Amino acid sequence: MSKKKTHSRGAKNSRSSRNSRSSKPQRSKSAASSASEPANGGSLLIRGGRVIDPAQKLDAQYDLLLRDGKVAEIAPAGKIRGGAQKSFDARGLIVAPGFIDLHVHLREPGQSHKETIPSGTAAAAAGGFTTICVMPNTSPVNDSVEITEWMQAPERGAVVNVLPIAAATLGSKGQQLTDFKALQRAGAVAVTDDGKPILDDGIMREALRAAAVLGIPVIQHAEDTSQTKGCVMNAGATAVRLGLRGMPAEAEAGVVERDIRLAAQTKAHLHVAHISTLAALKAVRRAKRERVHVTCEITPHHFVLTEEDVGDYKTHAKMNP
Repeated sequence: MSKKKTHSRGAKNSRSSRNSRSSKPQRSKSAASSASEPANGGSLLIRGGRVIDPAQKLDAQYDLLLRDGKVAEIAPAGKIRGGAQKSFDARGLIVAPGFIDLHVHLREPGQSHKETIPSGTAAAAAGGFTTICVMPNTSPVNDSVEITEWMQAPERGAVVNVLPIAAATLGSKGQQLTDFKALQRAGAVAVTDDGKPILDDGIMREALRAAAVLGIPVIQHAEDTSQTKGCVMNAGATAVRLGLRGMPAEAEAGVVERDIRLAAQTKAHLHVAHISTLAALKAVRRAKRERVHVTCEITPHHFVLTEEDVGDYKTHAKMNP
């Protein structure tokens, strides 16, 4: 923990999340803003917080001493040996290493009316996220070395670490693979076509094979669009009551099951984005038991909302998936 930036939070944060119109995050009492200024240019003692660091198997009440923005010492309450210029009472708060968001949309280049790199990274920092992985659905699509490097340039004004995820196919059109090796050298940490699923078996197999050679994951938006065309919500009782076309769970689960088979064949790392159905989650669990290299993410709104929250055509609860 000696070299990690640290945030104190009054509530737990999910490891990976997406922006959603369906629910607004609740503001929680935080030590992060109070701690950041002295930690970056002096020393700060964070006292009595619940320190959670899975990497070191820590989950207990500790004091932390920060010097020049890094953790210099961690000890049970009252046992820190060194002194500090300032102190912060973190009792009742969670103190944790900076969070990593695996699925972020910064919208630049090309869509700065929605979000900018400075505004998006500032929001991340306010929430305790010190590293974010950014999707390629920009305008133009991030399918090139030039855009990948542009996103990371100091001139962009990011205030947290920005790790680009490049497009898996040119223009995210699902027809021709991008140059994975060149994109990785430029800083890309994974490839995906984001909201446009790679449905062609041959293209997905080649993407997984090429990514396996480089040791980077392929991230899939798992949706069989032939089954979801014209659909606006989950298939179920609410959709029937409202007279709306619903998306069947098989549209997600079927793609996940196919991709798991391809990942097993190619020995690649498959990551399933924003998984939302039980059938798909069960497929991932089975694959893990069979030692297929597959991971997944879920989002806060999928924890707390269901199709019933649509109520009578409330579009604030509309989300894909």
